[in-house]
Amino acid sequence: LREAERQAKAGRLRLWREYVPPQAASELLGRVVEVVSGDTLVVADAANNETRYSLSSIRCPRMGREPEPYAAEAKEALRRLLIGKKVRVTPEYHRSFEGQGGGVQERLFAAVLFDKADRNAAEVLVAEGLASVSKHGGAEERSAHYDALCDAEADAIAAKKGMHSGAPPKKGAAVTDLSLPASKERAKSFLSNFTRGGKLRGVVQYVLSGSRLKVLLLKDHCLVTLALVGVRCPACARRDSPSSGEPFGDEALAATRAACLQREVEVEIESVNDKTGVFNGTLTLPDKRNLSLVLLEAGLASRFGAAADRSVHAADLAKSEGVAKAAGLKVWEDYSEEAAAEEAAANAAAAASEMEPIPDAQKQRVELTLTEIADGAHFYAHVAGDDTVARLHAKLASACAGPPPAMAFEPKVGAVCAARFSQDNEWYRAKVTKRDKGSYTVFFLDYGNCDVVSAERVRPLDPTLAPSVLSAQAVECRLPPPLLDEPSSEGGG
Repeated sequence: LREAERQAKAGRLRLWREYVPPQAASELLGRVVEVVSGDTLVVADAANNETRYSLSSIRCPRMGREPEPYAAEAKEALRRLLIGKKVRVTPEYHRSFEGQGGGVQERLFAAVLFDKADRNAAEVLVAEGLASVSKHGGAEERSAHYDALCDAEADAIAAKKGMHSGAPPKKGAAVTDLSLPASKERAKSFLSNFTRGGKLRGVVQYVLSGSRLKVLLLKDHCLVTLALVGVRCPACARRDSPSSGEPFGDEALAATRAACLQREVEVEIESVNDKTGVFNGTLTLPDKRNLSLVLLEAGLASRFGAAADRSVHAADLAKSEGVAKAAGLKVWEDYSEEAAAEEAAANAAAAASEMEPIPDAQKQRVELTLTEIADGAHFYAHVAGDDTVARLHAKLASACAGPPPAMAFEPKVGAVCAARFSQDNEWYRAKVTKRDKGSYTVFFLDYGNCDVVSAERVRPLDPTLAPSVLSAQAVECRLPPPLLDEPSSEGGG
């Protein structure tokens, strides 16, 4: 009957002589890059243009703040079924709905087929009791597979599957959210367990930037924020800021999102940031590639800090970065090997001048608290028991609490300012070491670490807090090289 009706519509016979078919996009082949809910997904075409589709003629339980029963199960089933897979999408009709803000939302409904057998994703969900078939009015457009959907629903009801069982879904293990700011102390207590576990299986829940993600660790049922160790991607644009981000930041975000959002991955955790509770580690993609190396080779990331040299993958990181440098890709477009060599030579000369031995009479014992480790023999510390840093931090927070200055503040290289650390959003005294297209690389005078911040995250420093009034509180320390005995002339090395 439905087929006869379709033919009558197509021929505009009698009742259907003024029928206008809905305007839908043409069929496309693409790849599923995100599952929004049990019946809604995002598909990217060959040009990486993304479109959101809802599955035709079915309804899954809604997610929302308080998910309906079987909503999470339907979303997870669709994720396992389609994420990262190639699909054939046939748009079938549009619907307009009232949005949450009161406006009208337009949704595109389509049949999504996958595998060589062209299995219908909607039919699979209905057959498992995770979706119900929509009841259309007589003149409403519906899926071309509507009869098969109705048959699958009848079978699921007879078998009492899923939402037709009359029982609530089985409760899984509770997830411990270690990604929240309030959980940073608790996160540190999990470090030993994570590092002992070697490579941990997980699912990427969110991609925050090119090198920072939220991952659900499956065995431990923990949601963690993971920063790729020793790797920095350019900052991407932020919704809460008018800044457009750094060059290639959005491209790095898109590359990471396309490679691993909602995919099952392996995570190898090396350390945790004491200030933020962010875990540092390596992420292995489903195809066994190292995400850090992928970003470095594409010129969408650079090695950052001493952590890159301490990483178990240090040699591979350096090699991948070298490939991008040699090709002048992305962030290395303006890279000059000669300028880099001159800077390295100047740093080496400065380090050598600091290695002059101190007479024993001038030596004293001081108890320190480490704040930053540059490498195995170079670190920064605070003098234990000194509350100067805490008092300074309170004054800085008060001085920077007001609105930003009316005039744009653009400090030059070498200038001292107040900078907002990207990991905890607190203000610290900093010295600008590099300036590049609206972003600043700064060195924090009172902690010894570095960061790259955008223009809106730097402010003039209150003159009463200048280093000339209160000296830098990070004590720079270097361990002397070991003294080796001369080799014995009698052998035995």
